[in-house]
Amino acid sequence: MTGAWVAVDSGQTGLRLVSGQLSGNGPGFAYRQGDPVATITEAVRIAALDAGLSDPVDVACLGLTCYPDDPADRTRLGAAIIETLQAKEVRLCEDMVTAHAGALRHGDGVVLAAGTGVVCLAVGDDVYRKIGGEGHLLGDAGGGFAIGRAGLSAVLAAADGRGPATALTAVAEQHFGSVSRMAQRIHRTTAPVATIAAFAPEVFAAAERKDPVAGEIVANAAADLACTIAAAVRVLDRSVPVACTGRVFQTGELMMAPLRKRLARLAPAARLVPPDGDPLAGAIRLATGEPGRYARLMSVHHAVKSVPVAKETTVDSRLPFPPGALLVSCQAQPGNPLHGPLPMARMAAAAAAGGARAIRANGPADIAAICSEVDLPVLGINKIACPDGVFITPTFADAAAVVRAGASMVAIDGTARPRPGGESLGEQIRRIHEELDVPVLADVDNLASGAAARAAGADVIATTLSGYTGGPVPDGPDIDLVSALVARLDCPVVAEGRYRSAQDVRAAVDAGAYAVVVGTAITNPMAITTQLAKAMS
Repeated sequence: MTGAWVAVDSGQTGLRLVSGQLSGNGPGFAYRQGDPVATITEAVRIAALDAGLSDPVDVACLGLTCYPDDPADRTRLGAAIIETLQAKEVRLCEDMVTAHAGALRHGDGVVLAAGTGVVCLAVGDDVYRKIGGEGHLLGDAGGGFAIGRAGLSAVLAAADGRGPATALTAVAEQHFGSVSRMAQRIHRTTAPVATIAAFAPEVFAAAERKDPVAGEIVANAAADLACTIAAAVRVLDRSVPVACTGRVFQTGELMMAPLRKRLARLAPAARLVPPDGDPLAGAIRLATGEPGRYARLMSVHHAVKSVPVAKETTVDSRLPFPPGALLVSCQAQPGNPLHGPLPMARMAAAAAAGGARAIRANGPADIAAICSEVDLPVLGINKIACPDGVFITPTFADAAAVVRAGASMVAIDGTARPRPGGESLGEQIRRIHEELDVPVLADVDNLASGAAARAAGADVIATTLSGYTGGPVPDGPDIDLVSALVARLDCPVVAEGRYRSAQDVRAAVDAGAYAVVVGTAITNPMAITTQLAKAMS
């Protein structure tokens, strides 16, 4: 394949990216960081910047330790990576796939990848079987995290008399200070998995120096890895080549000797062979050539060509307002004299009398009052204080509350920021569609999050959060974002955020906006008065 390409190997400890002669690194993956799609995308962005990558690419292949199991999340991730790398095509797969493609270039067999975690892939005539890969909480026996954890646990056991003395104690104190405070320091680190896995090389070094405790940890790790390999060999049920790759095997015979000995008893059909390359080499292979037999293990995504919105826009039949509609946002925060259901209901009535075609309102109480006052559809939101970043209808339960109050459509935060409770954007949208049967509007802050939210299933995209997720807030509306979203997406785009005049609204319509939401300029006399009073002074 000719043309520019990008290959990525993403693990729990770090992410590596290459593109021709360029290379860069990004942070490792951790589920505790929130939305996996946002986490992966940000790591790729950092690595691309580190590499100095600026030109568009034809194909990008990503081998991920955190490959999303939800198809909607894979679609969302594909769209986000296309936007981040300016890629025409993105190929996503588990890291076991790139590990296999790199280690066994010429045929079937078993590849065991053991870095921070552990995963194994058996590929045969028409057999593709994953063994392991459950992560550090439920699996990864024999991997770097497990070895590092066992070493640190041995240090703590030696300190309080539960275990024998070990040379690992002095090394651990060099890393973490006094043993008495070591556990707390590790628990409080921002990346505990990577921190613990980073101690594994010290365990190997101590084992090489004949420390019996470290030697036993390495032997146990070899036994665990042999069990994983044996399970994969049994799947193929014949003599097969087995390649071992990953940082755990950079120790050479220290790990391979006990592994070979244990494997001879557990899986005589296993033929240990040196790997042809590492997982990054496999990602390069799958980015620069056809996937071949690995195609069934990949998720492939293509850039959407920009088309005229009038010809290609898909409008959900349940959308409660027509094209060209003015929506009025009736919201008043605590501290505003108009805060409360009754004032908001009267404000909505005034907006309806002036020609509003729908109302955007916050919270079940205000929505119920507005629905009883005016015969207009209500676009419901539920602002919830959330330390993780997302606060506009952050969960399905918050969406359900506004629908029960009478909202005929739900607006949710569609940015890439972390979401509470582990629920992905795609899962939240799917549940709203299936369980509440209402359309979903995603409030976004940029083109990438708009494309990802549409890919996740949002029916309408709004520019509501442009300027509110970092940096100074602009004075005027983001007309450029409206234009970019209209050109990219196949769904209605609603303009919202700092629309204060008839000229602003007209500019949004000219840019292709399906509808426009105006709030403060109509429904917040306190903010308007404050602005005018400042002008007087």
